[in-house]
Amino acid sequence: MTDYKLKGKSAGRIAAYVENLCRQMKEPSDQVNDFREEMTANLTSSVLEQMQQGLPEEEAVTEALARFGELGEVKKELVRIYKIKRTFAGIVLKGAFSLLLLSAVVLGLIIGVWNEWAVSKYPKEAYAMVQGEANVRGTESLSEPLQRKLQNWVDRTWGVKGVSVEPIYGSVDDRGVDHRVNLFMYAGNPLAKGMLRFVNDSEDAPAPKQDGFFVKTNAFSEVGYNPADPDLDQTQYPFVVHVAMTYFNYTFFYSLGLFLLGGYVLLFAVWASMNAYYERRGNVAWVLLFLLTNVLGYGLYVLSRRWDHPRLQVN
Repeated sequence: MTDYKLKGKSAGRIAAYVENLCRQMKEPSDQVNDFREEMTANLTSSVLEQMQQGLPEEEAVTEALARFGELGEVKKELVRIYKIKRTFAGIVLKGAFSLLLLSAVVLGLIIGVWNEWAVSKYPKEAYAMVQGEANVRGTESLSEPLQRKLQNWVDRTWGVKGVSVEPIYGSVDDRGVDHRVNLFMYAGNPLAKGMLRFVNDSEDAPAPKQDGFFVKTNAFSEVGYNPADPDLDQTQYPFVVHVAMTYFNYTFFYSLGLFLLGGYVLLFAVWASMNAYYERRGNVAWVLLFLLTNVLGYGLYVLSRRWDHPRLQVN
């Protein structure tokens, strides 16, 4: 009976049964069509087996459907299976994008914004505040209002721990004695003070010991004087501003950011490979493409899926 074709009524019962199952699936249309083909073929084969044992066609269809299971129970099982699959795939995808977001925070905000932007911004800001007084030859100390302004700036600016202002040169007498003095120094903690003394040319202080691992303190300088400048105003007295600031450990946070980024690439590749496997297109080539090209590779996969039309022909 391999060439036997079911009557329209029997084929309609099987088709209605399978269609009810397909409605429970939230998968791409090509995957649903594959499932429809396979289920129809399995049920038809079961009906033919019952008919070979002597059952009439309608009874054979009833028996085949009963053996497969009550429609309601089958629906529940399908819903459970696909819900588990979708839930797990969703968790993997959310985990991937969470790692991507964390890597962006570490590499972009912590390293890119703070360590690069703030380290450049705040020394220039302090330089602009003191430029009007510090570049006057003979100045030995900043005015009280300016000192209070600098102290308030240090106390209120997150990450800034201290500031010092010193002349660059011009106070060495005929005997070679350097008479330079600090125009101003203020530090919010001993570590910042030690760092400012270490970078100050008028003091011979050792480098302070850093206890922190994730966050460190260092002094960053701004010099507004360029001897090679042909338009240099020789009447101005050059000075340098040192700002003690906290910054994040480059080595640790770069490594952490790259580790998180690698975790994102791996999880995204797992998610994409799961989709390819469930759609019966999973192979080593796609997995490698997802690992190497990530979202771009998955985009190519989606395009290839659209080009590869389902094998089911509709008459």
